[in-house]
Amino acid sequence: MDTESIVSAAASGGNRVKAGFSWVILCGVIILFGSPSSLKAEETHFQRAKVIEAFLELHTGPGRSYPVFYIAEKNETLFLMKKRTDWYKVRLLTGEEGWVHRDEVEKTLRASGIRKSWSERFYERFIGGFLSGSWSGGQFENDPALFLRLAYRLTKVLSAELTLGRSSGDLGDTDLYLAGMTLTPWKGRWFSLSAVIGGGVVKTAPAQLLVNAQSDRFETAYAGAGFSVPLLDRLFLNGNFRHYTLFINPKRNRSFQELSLGLAFAF
Repeated sequence: MDTESIVSAAASGGNRVKAGFSWVILCGVIILFGSPSSLKAEETHFQRAKVIEAFLELHTGPGRSYPVFYIAEKNETLFLMKKRTDWYKVRLLTGEEGWVHRDEVEKTLRASGIRKSWSERFYERFIGGFLSGSWSGGQFENDPALFLRLAYRLTKVLSAELTLGRSSGDLGDTDLYLAGMTLTPWKGRWFSLSAVIGGGVVKTAPAQLLVNAQSDRFETAYAGAGFSVPLLDRLFLNGNFRHYTLFINPKRNRSFQELSLGLAFAF
């Protein structure tokens, strides 16, 4: 092979290497900075708005006790990803993700020309983050029992609660219809403690094997304490201890205890 052919082949090989290297760089740029496609996906799945205030504080979690880690400036675009109680998780075009209070988000949506339907507004104002339900099992005195509870948050620490309970034992069945108030004075990121007081009605149905036994109805009052541990986004593990006083007659009362453990779901 002559010198000219060798030089030509070397030049051709060098061009192919350069072309291959250019393709590698181009692929890397697309992978690392392929924002147009990712933003298009966000626009498809998440609601989009712009910051209207001079700045918007992003918290690390859904609450003012969580620190502010980023300040979004006016006219920055954000995407609403999900909601927890009164807080929204948002994502900025720059990639930062944080939590913003509902009031700030509603200002941003109104300024962006986005108006939610009445059902969405009703849900966010009165249901989402306010209503929760729970199921738990345990013991009522010495008998196995099941409890269904529905709670509505009135303030940050105070909730109204309705309870349906049923206990079954060898001597018969007991049904509980209760209403109370729950106070949560200490609410941490991983653990919360609460106290509860209330009252209601207890109905007893004796087993058929008991001779001359009749169904009865008693008024009751109760007090107790509980705990809650977050498991998933809106799912919690909760436990309860409650002391019940049944008013059998003006001169006689009887006490029962509830120990239960179950799951709660926030709407």
